[in-house]
Order: sequence, then C-alpha cells, then structure tokens
Amino acid sequence: MMSERGGEGNNRAAETPLDATLRILADLIAFETVSERSNLAIVSYITALLNAEGIPFRLIPNEAGDKASILATIGPGDRPGIALSAHTDVVPVEGQPWTSPPFTATIRDGRVYGRGSTDMKGFLAVVLAHVPAFKRAATATPIHLCLSYDEEIGCAGAPDLVAEVAALPVPPALCIVGEPTSLKVARAHKGKFAKRLVFTGRNGHSALPHRAANAVEAAAQVAVALSALGHELRSITNDAFEPAWTSVHLGSLHGGGALNLVPDHAVLEYEARTIPGTDGPALMARMEAIIDDARAALKAQASEAGIAIEPISAYPGLDTPADSDAVRIASSLAGTNAEPITLAFGTEAGLYSEAGIPTIVCGPGDIARAHKADEWVALTELDAACTMMGRLVARLGSPLERFTETVS
Repeated sequence: MMSERGGEGNNRAAETPLDATLRILADLIAFETVSERSNLAIVSYITALLNAEGIPFRLIPNEAGDKASILATIGPGDRPGIALSAHTDVVPVEGQPWTSPPFTATIRDGRVYGRGSTDMKGFLAVVLAHVPAFKRAATATPIHLCLSYDEEIGCAGAPDLVAEVAALPVPPALCIVGEPTSLKVARAHKGKFAKRLVFTGRNGHSALPHRAANAVEAAAQVAVALSALGHELRSITNDAFEPAWTSVHLGSLHGGGALNLVPDHAVLEYEARTIPGTDGPALMARMEAIIDDARAALKAQASEAGIAIEPISAYPGLDTPADSDAVRIASSLAGTNAEPITLAFGTEAGLYSEAGIPTIVCGPGDIARAHKADEWVALTELDAACTMMGRLVARLGSPLERFTETVS
C-alpha cells in the first residue's frame, strides 16, 4: 500500500488516470526487482493486468528461466503502430541513506519516493494504467508493450526482446523508450562498450623482479595507453553531446598485496562512450592492439602469463534525425514544439534503432535522481505523462501518419 495514501476501497471505474498510475506505481515499487534477482514476480503482476483486459502477450525468458521480458500487442497487428518500451529492473539500495523504505512508495511534498519511481517504474505505471484505454481506442494504430529485464547491467536483457519486436508481422513505426527526460523528446545518445581485463603474471620476491612477471605493471601500462587514446579521441567532436567527444574511462585498477612481492594478478576495468559516427569496431581494434602488445610483453617474461578480456556491457548509440517523423510524432504526443535533446546516458533505444525501428526517448522524471537514495518522481510529472498518454489514446483510431496533426 502507498504510504500516506488511502482510498483502496474506491471504485476503480471512477479512478482518474493519475489515480490508477499511483496505485499501480505503488505495487511496482514494492517488487524488489534489483537486476541480480529474478523479475518473475513483477512479470506475473503485469501479465495479470493484461489478462484482466484480455490482452495477448508473450514472454521471452532468459536462458536460466528466472527472468523474462514481456511483449504485448494491443489493437490490429497488421498495421504500423507505436512501441512503448520500459525496463522492470532497478539498481541496488544497499549502503544508501534512505529516509523512507526504498521498496515502499511514499508520497510527501507532492512526490512519490521509492526505488525505481523515476527510473523507470513511473513511466511503466503510466503505461499500464492506460491499457484499458488503449484497448478501447486502438482500432487503427496498435500499441506494442515492450518490457525488458537487466537494463541496469548494460541492457543485457533487451536484445532478445528487440529481435522479437523487429520480427513482428508489421514492426512498429515508432518506439518510445520512457526513460526519464522530463518529458522532453530525446533523439540521440552515445553508444557504450565496457570490458574487464584480467592480468596473470608470475609472482616472486621484489629483490628478483627479473625472475617474475609483474601483472600490476602490465595493467598500469595498458591503463596509460588507453588513457592516451582517449585524449586523442577528443579531437573529433559533436557539440550536441556533453562531453562532445568519444570518451575512454578507466573505472578501476586492482592488484598486488605486499610491497616486497611481485604481483601475479591485476584487474582493470574500462569503458568507451562513442559519439555518432565513431567507428566502434575500429576503436575496439586499436584497444585490443594495446592489450596484445602488453600480453606479448608479459609472456616474454613468463610463459604462463596472459591477459583475459571479459565483456561487461555494450549497447549501440541512438542518432534519430531531428527532422524525422519519429521526432515529429513524439513531440506532438508530448505537446511540445521544442527542439529535441540529446542524452548523456545510454538506453535500450539504440538497440531498437539498430533493428530498424525509428526510436526516441521520452519519459517522466529526471535521470539526476536515479540510482540515489530517496529517488522520487513528482505527481505533476506523472500527471503530465498521463496527459501524453491521453493524446496517444485519442489518436489510436486514426492511421499513424495523422499523428503529427496539431495537438488541441
């Protein structure tokens, strides 16, 4: 139950869209869908809502069977429609100074506090609250609900779902990913890939370093070379982004123990965030050449030495043209004439775009509040998102090409 909010006995038929959103959001926040855990409980909750409205859906499970994505189509599947994309997972809360229970939705000062309230269960609640209206209205343009898992660990759960969406008899003509943008239409963000390097050397006494192979030293050399590459990349800029260049970030470097021992183990983690137009494979090849040189130098000191490369996460960037139909339709639904923005953070939108589905990002809340203690979304933000969904409902009886007509 949502703290400081009553009325559970009210007739749901009389609920406003915001009332329904708040009721559903309270339920969604209560599911502790941290990425490392199963999301099947929240999947069961969502599919029960769909079953109650007679909405067909399919589950796309992971290999272990403890997580699943949901794909549901509302309306005629033989016509181009709109996909509404959200993820069900959240980041951990351990070690954060919350002033209210993180997995209980608490309303105070016009805000809903709780883990996932802004990233991005708020948008998901708005969408689910409008399922009955979608069902009534979607006679000419269908709505596709695309709900994933493991977005918070590098969009790991989305590829199978995106493949299913792209393989629909008529794929969506627009995908709206509801990450928090303060309901501004975002047309682009950087791509990302992140990797972990595990260095194996040979230990020994520090007085006899020539008989050993120093894993920390090799990791440090790779770190310096990757950093130099990152500074070189700053010469190519795109002012639509902050920072305006492809960045190389060294996130962690661990290894060694006692000073008088040559370390035989080290771990380095790094990432690159690429601006549109960056040749990602070429950049990765340059990085791997740096690693290959360090590996050869290590093995020259000890035959058992080496460097293992472990992928952490990867997703493509998003670069939807500002003058595209996707941006025009999304701006019409959001009720704005403002220029579309770009994002500093990544989303699943790049995967949909890469699959050939025109995609933008637009949702309630602010990413600056995400992943922190006392994460919140304002009631006014949720109400504005409900207004956006109301505009969408009003257009579902018309073909998609008419969606850019002036908002009344």
